[in-house]
Amino acid sequence: METATTSNEKISEALKLLNEAAREKKTEFQHLLTDKYAHLKDAVLESEHTVAQALEAAKKRAVEAAAQAKEYGLEKAKQVDEQVHKNPWPYIGGAAGFGLLLGYILGRNNSR
Repeated sequence: METATTSNEKISEALKLLNEAAREKKTEFQHLLTDKYAHLKDAVLESEHTVAQALEAAKKRAVEAAAQAKEYGLEKAKQVDEQVHKNPWPYIGGAAGFGLLLGYILGRNNSR
């Protein structure tokens, strides 16, 4: 019976040593992961900041382009309005011709 107790103690002692080694390796592994992913986290945060700046710049450019397009459109509309008021007959004739052509195309009977 004494050999069974001695072997049980040896097994118990071996298990304790394995547990301690596992805890040490677990801690070491956690530190490695923390260090490795800290660099990754820093890189992601840096790229997020860069992307945010790029999006902000693109937003500003889009707003400026929309404002310029609006100004250009208003300017052209004023020019066309002035031209129509000075000489309306070509525009009236063009609109009538377009209306006749559109009416002809839509009114054709395509069933043969």
